[in-house]
Amino acid sequence: MTPPSIAKSCFLIVDYHCASRMDYTKNAAAHNEQIEKKVKEEASQITSSVSDSELRIIAHKLSERVKELNCLYSISRLVETRHSAVDEVLQGVVDLIPPAWQYPEVTCARIKLENRQYKTANFKATKWRQTEIIFVNGEHFGKLEVYYLAEKPESDEGPFLKEERNLIHVIAERTGHIIEQKKAETSMQVLYEQEKKLRQRLQAEIKWRADFTRNLIHELKTPLTSLVATSQLLMEEEKDKKLSKLTRYVWEGASNLDNRIDELHDVIRGEIGKLKFEPKPLNLSSLLKSILDETRALAQQYEMTISLTVPDSLPEVYADAVRVQQIMLNLLNNAFKYAAEGGSIDISATVKSAQVAIEVRDKGPGISYEEQEHLFEPGYQIEHPGSRTGGLGIGLALCKLLVELHGGKILVKSRTGKGASFFFTLPLLREA
Repeated sequence: MTPPSIAKSCFLIVDYHCASRMDYTKNAAAHNEQIEKKVKEEASQITSSVSDSELRIIAHKLSERVKELNCLYSISRLVETRHSAVDEVLQGVVDLIPPAWQYPEVTCARIKLENRQYKTANFKATKWRQTEIIFVNGEHFGKLEVYYLAEKPESDEGPFLKEERNLIHVIAERTGHIIEQKKAETSMQVLYEQEKKLRQRLQAEIKWRADFTRNLIHELKTPLTSLVATSQLLMEEEKDKKLSKLTRYVWEGASNLDNRIDELHDVIRGEIGKLKFEPKPLNLSSLLKSILDETRALAQQYEMTISLTVPDSLPEVYADAVRVQQIMLNLLNNAFKYAAEGGSIDISATVKSAQVAIEVRDKGPGISYEEQEHLFEPGYQIEHPGSRTGGLGIGLALCKLLVELHGGKILVKSRTGKGASFFFTLPLLREA
């Protein structure tokens, strides 16, 4: 038989050994049968035309290649073992090396890293050595060494085969990948533990904040509720105009403080996902008209006019009426605070795609681009000369929370000196 034909047969036999180990291949069984048939045919031809000595050489070479494949396969299986520490994996790699070399009985190996090493039980450094650098993330991280403990006949690279040079290169490369993978897993575990601790701390702080706020609100609301009710009763009963006026101031101040506390409570409950929210089919046009009537007196107090423009066929929305009213009153109160006396506030609603967009527009001093970036942050307030500022600065933050609870968006369009327009969207009622 010609050398090419012998080489072809060798590859077929190696292919057969590989396929038999990779039982996870979809068509492995059929593939193995085909290869086995070809191997038998080729083997038959070889035995009829090749001498016994040539067959022994071929069998020896094939045996060496199978040993190499077994080594690489075993390393792959070792890496697949879950939860194995990097030390355990690297020691396993070292122990798999000697059986893959031509003279396993005198072979030892070592993986030498920057700060530690892994070696076979019989390890001893000698002059018969093969080495390969281990790279991790592209940087020199250590080296893999294979030694013979006794002198052996000269071959391709001292006593070592050229195939063993290829093998040590592949093992070093895979070792680098193993270290990269294990380092990444360790880093991920550390980050996970840090995130877990931070999450637990955050949850504890949120709970403490909620408990503290609930207790604080209870302590404030209890006497305040009595003060609001008593001042309202005095205001209704007092006949003296001067005392009645003073009583009204007390009632208005107490009522305003009561509303601010309710807003603060809503913001806290919204942050922890416990805000009461009950969306239902809602006639938005009727609600906006009701809000307009409710705020006319306040507009007159500030010597301002307020108008409403909505289409006659404005469809229903799916929203919580109490929360929509809360949004509108916050936006209108802001407009009253910042708009100039004698100015106007315009409310409008338009249908856009599957939503209704509501706009509250004033002709106040406007809002700069820098201020707009922080406008919906809790506690943020804009200071304008002559404006009637006050409160906790949580009104717009609460508006954003409530709008997003509906699945909508809120935004502002404004330029300094040109007034401001606040827009928010609500989902239309879907037909069943």
